[in-house]
Amino acid sequence: MTSAPAPDPESLRVFVGEVFHALSQPLTALQCSLELSLQRDQTVEELRASLETALELAGRLRQQLSLVRALNDATDPGDLSWPTDLSELLLQLREDMRPLFESAAKTFSLKLDAQPLLVRADKAKLMRGLFCFLEHLFRHLPPSAVLAVGVNVSGRQARINIHAASCLPVSPCQTTGDSPYSCEIELARRTFLATGGEFAFVSSNGEQNLWQASVPLA
Repeated sequence: MTSAPAPDPESLRVFVGEVFHALSQPLTALQCSLELSLQRDQTVEELRASLETALELAGRLRQQLSLVRALNDATDPGDLSWPTDLSELLLQLREDMRPLFESAAKTFSLKLDAQPLLVRADKAKLMRGLFCFLEHLFRHLPPSAVLAVGVNVSGRQARINIHAASCLPVSPCQTTGDSPYSCEIELARRTFLATGGEFAFVSSNGEQNLWQASVPLA
């Protein structure tokens, strides 16, 4: 069984800080909301509004905890006994995300050099890692922006090139490097490393970032 190698100490420090930041924000807000609700007299309508806010914050916290659980699972490559059609997976991913992009007047562009394109990866795990990362990019894309995904073959690897506007926020715990850092980025990194491939921030020209992922051909 292949597992992702451990990140270097600096990356690990940033990762732990990012996880703490992601969990502490909704947890602190939830605690403050509940404390304020108990400290003052409220009408039924005000109490209902406070509870709705607390419920929303609890939902955000649950999402972050689910992401941390997914990070832990991502080092397991899953079932590699059957090949996955990467072209079909990306087409399905684009269709699944189409309503999200259309509702925000953004575009998911996909260019495939080969169909089918069989790779050595667990379909469900690869889909989850890519979806979380692309959804993370989507949230920070400006209006009318294009997220461009292209796939080609290089040697015995299928290579995915992801171009997006240079608009991801820098993590509050990040102090080095030009690449933004997040739990979603770490999830994608672990997912591809577990297959024997790679995932990395490649370059930025000031307007566009290039991310690149690779996965072994079947």
